[in-house]
Amino acid sequence: MSIETQTKIGLISKALILIGETPLQSLSDDRYGATVGSNLFELIFENELQSNPWRFSIKKAALSRLVVTPLNQYTYAYQMPSDCLLLRHVYPRSQYEVFGDRIYSNATSVEIDYQFKPAITAVPAYFSMLMVYALARDMVKPITESDTGVKAFASKYVMQRDRA
Repeated sequence: MSIETQTKIGLISKALILIGETPLQSLSDDRYGATVGSNLFELIFENELQSNPWRFSIKKAALSRLVVTPLNQYTYAYQMPSDCLLLRHVYPRSQYEVFGDRIYSNATSVEIDYQFKPAITAVPAYFSMLMVYALARDMVKPITESDTGVKAFASKYVMQRDRA
């Protein structure tokens, strides 16, 4: 764990610094960089989490079988956890389908591995750095209108992703 706690404003500020801007004082700062960063942050965070089975954001769960019987070919319905961002594995390995926040299956019990969204303060340093480069890559064009900056940050992002 690092000495400095990572926060949304901290990561957006670091991305702004890389772009050549000054860091934020608050997310309600009236500068364009604050608007761009605060609007993109959650989408980029969830996208980066779902792009890889990061071990720090994986949980296992035994699902609760619902009393409702699904229509058509499945016998049982199971409730997925409310913090499930992305289903990774279903056990036992059998045919199933996801409908909204439910899994339909013929299995009498279902366990899953799934991706969840941890607090930004709980992610490891390598992922925080990946977020900074992802933010910088996606913020540089609207803030500076620089295509060269986009390419440079895309390259740094790929190197950090390979490292992570």
